[in-house]
Amino acid sequence: MKEGSPDSPAKQQGYQPVEQFERSLGSLASPADPPTGNGGFIVARTRMEPDQIASALRAAVRSLDPQLPLTQVQSMEYTVHDSEAPRRFNTALISAFAIAAVLLAALGIYSVIAFSADLRAQEMAIRMALGSQRAGILALVFKSAVKLALAGCVVGLLGAGAASRLLQSFLFGVSPFDPAVLMLAAVFVFLLALAASWLPARRAASINPMKALRAD
Repeated sequence: MKEGSPDSPAKQQGYQPVEQFERSLGSLASPADPPTGNGGFIVARTRMEPDQIASALRAAVRSLDPQLPLTQVQSMEYTVHDSEAPRRFNTALISAFAIAAVLLAALGIYSVIAFSADLRAQEMAIRMALGSQRAGILALVFKSAVKLALAGCVVGLLGAGAASRLLQSFLFGVSPFDPAVLMLAAVFVFLLALAASWLPARRAASINPMKALRAD
């Protein structure tokens, strides 16, 4: 059975009745010792709320032995939540960094596409003057965004492969090389690049060719 977190290795356990345990101690047993050694755990199933049953459990134990301490009375939900707290904190921390990375990536793609579109304003004006349609200008800008997305996917997949051992320590029941997850991440990067380049592409397709050609 597992005594700790779900990713801890399962250990072999043996169970025996309390009376059998006392007989196995023989002459080594002391009358003052509790029947289970230095302590133990009691699990109670109840239909009442855990906070309401705590006082009843304390009263029941006190009626059996007033000197027997009863500590850490808590619900099973709290016990599981407490054991998963470190993993939950690591997940929240990694998620926060991931969200910050997505926002920085979107801002970076937008800045690069916007700057590139401004530099090519006269080129796009000439294309429009020669008969290029608005859809052609949009495709030209989106093409640059797709190139950035491809480069980002390649670098990201290489980085994921290099950090696979580090990622493995934060995962449970899944592999850091899950093809479905990697595919969804790549699709998300493409959609993010297209969304970030939409405003610069729309602005580039809406320029006035005459004004752009007269500008320095």
